[in-house]
Amino acid sequence: MEYRIKEGNIELIIPATNAGKYRFKKRLNRLSFGETFSTRNEPFDEQAYLEWQIGFDIPVKDAEEGTEAIKLNEQSFIGSNGKKKYPYELSELFYTAIEQGLISKDEVKTILKEIHDYKELFDEKPISVDERTSEIILNGISFEETNIKLPTFFMEQSSDDTQIEVSIKQQQYASGVQPMIYFCIPIKSFKNSTKFLGRPSISGDCLIYVIRRDNVQVLLNLMKVFGMASERHKHDIIQILKIILGKM
Repeated sequence: MEYRIKEGNIELIIPATNAGKYRFKKRLNRLSFGETFSTRNEPFDEQAYLEWQIGFDIPVKDAEEGTEAIKLNEQSFIGSNGKKKYPYELSELFYTAIEQGLISKDEVKTILKEIHDYKELFDEKPISVDERTSEIILNGISFEETNIKLPTFFMEQSSDDTQIEVSIKQQQYASGVQPMIYFCIPIKSFKNSTKFLGRPSISGDCLIYVIRRDNVQVLLNLMKVFGMASERHKHDIIQILKIILGKM
């Protein structure tokens, strides 16, 4: 994650290509299903947006073995999974916003209490199965088909049209569900979007998203959404906010 401070704001610098947690997609409207596109071969248009699977911490072991500098590495915490972790990514942006005077100490105290009191969690949402079935033939083999409903939740940020999405997915190697959280930034919400509209990206191209006083609420909302994702997330977010408060 690369960012810089300019005139008291935080400028996120995001490579204009699909890599790691970054996926560029297109969709007809904010509630439709997005389709990934090749930014090198297909032009950006007004339907394009970034889907960022943003995180909030990193295991200490991974941080020590990696090459990226970790800003909040003075104090670790024990995550709900028993691993020693550092606050990272979203947490670092959140703390940087505090340093720039975009988030106050009182706001941090308020959000900590709010998350501590959360009783409703996303991972408690049940998987809904349609009891109706229909027969379908694939490659000459007969199957019964039904529908499993895994809900997705959308939280639009009116200040800059960005969106937080929570997608409930089945766990791959365990029973139950896990909430996946994405920060979605439409192309028009990037500072330099006009340079990309109508053309594919080339090597070295980067999009710039600015966090400033009038849209910093998105960082507070991301913390809240992670805090209500599950008991595990709630525990870890509370520990991170306590670390951040201790540094203020």
